[in-house]
Amino acid sequence: MPSVVLAEGGPDVSDNSNAWEIYKANADGTRGDQVMTEYGELKTSLEPGDYIVVGRADEAKVEQKLKVEAGQVYKPLFTLNAGTLIIHPHASQGAEISGEARVDFAYPGGSSTHYGDAKATVPAGEQKVTVQIGAGTVTETVQLAAGQTVEKDIVVGVGHAVLNAYYTAGGDKADNSGMGFEIVKAKKKIDGTRESVEHSYGPDSKFWLPPDDYVAITTFDIAVVEQPFSIKAGDNQDVKVTLDAGVLAMSAPGAYSIEVLSSKKDIEGKRKSLGLSYGDSWQQTIPAGDYVVVRHASDQGQDKETPVTVKAGERAEVTVQ
Repeated sequence: MPSVVLAEGGPDVSDNSNAWEIYKANADGTRGDQVMTEYGELKTSLEPGDYIVVGRADEAKVEQKLKVEAGQVYKPLFTLNAGTLIIHPHASQGAEISGEARVDFAYPGGSSTHYGDAKATVPAGEQKVTVQIGAGTVTETVQLAAGQTVEKDIVVGVGHAVLNAYYTAGGDKADNSGMGFEIVKAKKKIDGTRESVEHSYGPDSKFWLPPDDYVAITTFDIAVVEQPFSIKAGDNQDVKVTLDAGVLAMSAPGAYSIEVLSSKKDIEGKRKSLGLSYGDSWQQTIPAGDYVVVRHASDQGQDKETPVTVKAGERAEVTVQ
C-alpha cells in the first residue's frame, strides 16, 4: 500500500495520473520481469520475494527496493522531489490560449512534449520551456522547487496570415489541394537565396509568423508567382495572391506525351519548355500568354504543334493532331 508525495512532508498525490511499476529484482539488484503496472491508489498482494517498485507522477519518478515476506503489510513512501509546471501559451499579447502551440519541457534528466494548454509534473530544478506556434519560438527558464506549482503565461509574439490565390485580381479563387505556398524571408542572404520559413498546400493555407518581411511563393501547376507581405505580432491578415493565369486544356489524340513551350525563341533560336506530361490529354494552370503545344507521337516519326493564347481568368482548349 504505497503512497507518493512531490516533496518531503507533502500530501499524497496518488490519483489517476500517477503510476506504479513493480518488477522482480534480480540477484544483482537490477530489474527483472515486470509484475504489474497500476494507476492511482495501489493496494495489492505480492508473492514473497525481492522487488523493485517505481513510483511515478507524469515525468517524475523514483524507485525503491522491497523485500516481501509472507503475512506482512508494507506502506512505503515515495518522495519524487518534483513540482508542477502549468504553461499557458499565447500567440500574441492579449490573445487567447493557443491550442496550436507545441510546448517542450526540458527538465533535469529528460524532456517531454505537450500541446496547447500544458501541465506537467517534473523533477525539481531548472526547467527550460520552449513554446512554438507556427514559425515562432520562444524559450524561457523557470526554477521549480519540490512541491511547488508554477503557473506561467508565455507569449510567442507571432501574427497570423491566411493565403489564397486568385486567377485574376478580384476574380475566381483557385481551389485546388495541389496548389503550394512557400513562405520565405524577403531579405536575401549574401549568396542571393532567401530563407524558407514555412510550407502549406491548398486554399486557405494558414501560417503563424514572427514579425518580419516575407515573400509568398505560390506554385499552381506551371504558374509560379511571388508576392511580398509583412507581419506584425497580433496581426490577422488575408493575403490574396493574383496568379494572372488561366487554364489550358490540351488534347493530342494518339500522342505518347504533350509538351508546352514558350512561343518566344531565345537568342539561340530555342523555345523554353515549360512542362511535359505523358499521355494524350493534359490540363494545367498557366500564366497568361502565348504558347506552343507540342504533340509527341512515336508512331508517326515527327512532332506536331499548335499555337495557343491563354488569357487570365479564362479557360483555353486546344487539340493537336
